[in-house]
Amino acid sequence: MATVIALLAVCLPFITLSYIIVCLAWPWGRCTRCRPGGKNRTCRACDGTGKRPRLGWQLYVYARRLHRDGNH
Repeated sequence: MATVIALLAVCLPFITLSYIIVCLAWPWGRCTRCRPGGKNRTCRACDGTGKRPRLGWQLYVYARRLHRDGNH
């Protein structure tokens, strides 16, 4: 059990850093609601574009907005 916890402690920062790099390089991902058919003009989640911001990017924008609003 200790080896599993140690392995997670070593791998988790690497996985987190990798996801942050992916979110900064490609902030837009495929829409999960209209993925099978591509662009669905009636999709309310992506407004018919087929692209949605990744969760990590949304959290980054939210934190940046909180920081900006808190400093003014």
